[in-house]
Amino acid sequence: VPSNITTVSSEDFIAIDNIQKNWRTAGSKGLSKKIKSTTEKQHFIDYLPANITVEEMTAIDNEFSFTKNGNFVIKRQWFIQAIRHQYKTAYPPIEQFMIATSRTGSLMSLYKELVKTPDGKTRAKQIFDKAKPGYHATTIQAVESLLK
Repeated sequence: VPSNITTVSSEDFIAIDNIQKNWRTAGSKGLSKKIKSTTEKQHFIDYLPANITVEEMTAIDNEFSFTKNGNFVIKRQWFIQAIRHQYKTAYPPIEQFMIATSRTGSLMSLYKELVKTPDGKTRAKQIFDKAKPGYHATTIQAVESLLK
């Protein structure tokens, strides 16, 4: 990076990073009052710890209702984490989301996460069989090549 480039810093994201470092100790209660905007929620979700437990996922979901509520971006990011950490409470809404969604890029991130495990690959195939009639031809080609 050239030396004359100004380093960008966001106080809001620094605050989210600090919350991210401490929520496991402090608990998830009240986080939804501190993390409000879509970009803040997305940042929080994207940086959940790799070793997050199902119990912690449940606590976060109880606080934010990510599985049931939220816009497209929040749901997609939350569902990636739910698949990754086997948060089974979210499985039916994930399937509904994948059937109702036709955006190839967003779907592929979910399918790519699903196929990382044998059970996930089986679920991906089952979801795809249900969703295929509503997908665009390019989406069908992309998913079929992933599921081979």
